[in-house]
Amino acid sequence: MTSFFDKRSIPMKILTALCNLILVNICFIIGCIPVFTIGASLTATYKITIKIAAGENPSVFRDFFSCYKENFIRSTAFWIVYCILAAFFGFEIYMVRTMLPKEYQWSMYPAFFFLFAIFASASYAFPLIAWFDETVKQTIKNSLLLAITNLPTTILFAVVTAGVAAAWHFEMIITFSILIFMGFGIVALLFSFFLKRIFEKHGAVITSDEENTGL
Repeated sequence: MTSFFDKRSIPMKILTALCNLILVNICFIIGCIPVFTIGASLTATYKITIKIAAGENPSVFRDFFSCYKENFIRSTAFWIVYCILAAFFGFEIYMVRTMLPKEYQWSMYPAFFFLFAIFASASYAFPLIAWFDETVKQTIKNSLLLAITNLPTTILFAVVTAGVAAAWHFEMIITFSILIFMGFGIVALLFSFFLKRIFEKHGAVITSDEENTGL
């Protein structure tokens, strides 16, 4: 029994990770309440989940809200711009589908491409903000480069996100319950295993004490 309660034992590491996921899930939801702050909440969440993926035991509340506050303006600006662009192309798709004849439906495909590009950039931008001290221009450039050079991973992110959206559509109550409990944290942690590997491949050091200046 002593070995089970040893903080270095595998069962305790698993339990600690699960507790951290529940805590970061709570923090993420709280941070998202004003809606326009979702970007800052995503950034802070990745700060925690990438640490968990690296095998660390972060101080969830302290690290989350420290990162949230530190990167609030930049993350919020990115989130608002991404939302505006997504709304623009989404509206374009809606207009094509509802107003043009079927023979012109192909004209909405470029909008789908740009929507995917926005999602792909956002998938890497918020983790980059959390872990790297970069300019806005560098963050945009690196997020797009990472999305392209790691296209299978980017597609996986899109498939998982689409799967969650589909589950929400068909089983709203069940999906909502899972997400509220620890679902957001689980998805972020899944993505974080890939993000950690990608960042380290480019020379980043993923620890509590290290700050990276750029890729």
